[in-house]
Amino acid sequence: MDWLVFALLCPAFWGLNNVFYKFLMTKKFRSYFSMLSFMGFIDFLFAVIICLVTPVSFVFPYVLFAVVVGLMPLLAFWFYSKALMVEEISRITPLFQFIPIFVVLLSVVFLNEILSAQRYLGVAIIVIASILISYRNSASGKSLSAALKFMIPFSVVLAVHSILEKFLLSHIDYWSVFFWNIMGSFLGVLFLMIFSKPRREFAEAVTSVGKRAFFVVLVGEGVYFLGTICWLIAASTGYVSLVSALAGLQHFFVFIFVLLSSLFVPHHLKEEMNTRVIVLKISAIALMFAGTWLVTV
Repeated sequence: MDWLVFALLCPAFWGLNNVFYKFLMTKKFRSYFSMLSFMGFIDFLFAVIICLVTPVSFVFPYVLFAVVVGLMPLLAFWFYSKALMVEEISRITPLFQFIPIFVVLLSVVFLNEILSAQRYLGVAIIVIASILISYRNSASGKSLSAALKFMIPFSVVLAVHSILEKFLLSHIDYWSVFFWNIMGSFLGVLFLMIFSKPRREFAEAVTSVGKRAFFVVLVGEGVYFLGTICWLIAASTGYVSLVSALAGLQHFFVFIFVLLSSLFVPHHLKEEMNTRVIVLKISAIALMFAGTWLVTV
C-alpha cells in the first residue's frame, strides 16, 4: 500500500500550494498570464534538476504525447485563476471534488473500472457537499458561488488529464512523464509570449512583483512539484480513480492552512471565519470525507 502514502501526501502539498496561489493572484499579480509565465520558467528550472538527478526516457511517440498532455494544465489554470479572483480559497478547493467524480466516470469508459452502487452513492454525497459549501450569503439571499462556473470546466480538463497521465505511466516512468509535461507547459508559455499582450504582461510583472513575490512563486511551485510527484508515484501503482479521489482531500488541508493563516497573518487572505461559516465548512468537509470513503473502499 505504498501508493496510499503518496496519495495522502499529494493533497497536503497541493493544499498548501493553493494557499500560495490565492495570495499571489489577489495580492501580487494582475493577470493570469503574468503569473503563469513566472510559474512556467520556474518549472523549467525543476525540469533541469530532474535531468541532473535521474535519467529521462525518450520513448517515441509517448514523449510527444506527454508534451501535449502537459499543455492541458495551462487551460485548467486559466479557469482556476478566474475562480480565485471571485471566491475564497477555502470555498474553491472543496469544488476540486468534481475532479475525482469525472475521473471515476471516465475510468469506467477508458480503463474499464466498473463502479459499485456504494461508489455511486459516494459520488452523490460529494456533489451535494460541494454545492453546499459553495453557497454563501448575498444581498438577495443565498446563491451559488461565482467560482462554480469556472471550476466545472477546470475539473473536466484535469480529469481528462489524469486519465491520460495514467495511460502514459504504463509506457514511461513517472519522472519522465513529469519532465515532458513540464516541457509541454513551458513550450505553451513560450508560444503565448509570441502575442503582444501576454508578452507585455510578463514584462510588467518582472519589473513590479519584486523579489518577495518571486520567492513565494518559487516556494509555491516547489510545493506543487512535490505534490505532483506524489500523485504520479501513487497513480503509477494504484487505480487512478482512487488516487484522484484521495487527492480531492486537499480542501481539508486548505481549511487548516487558511485557519492558521487567519490566526497568525490575518491580512494576507480575506476569508470569512465566523462561527456559522466554520460550522458550514466543517459539515461539508465531513460529508466529503464520507463520500470519498465510499468512493475509495
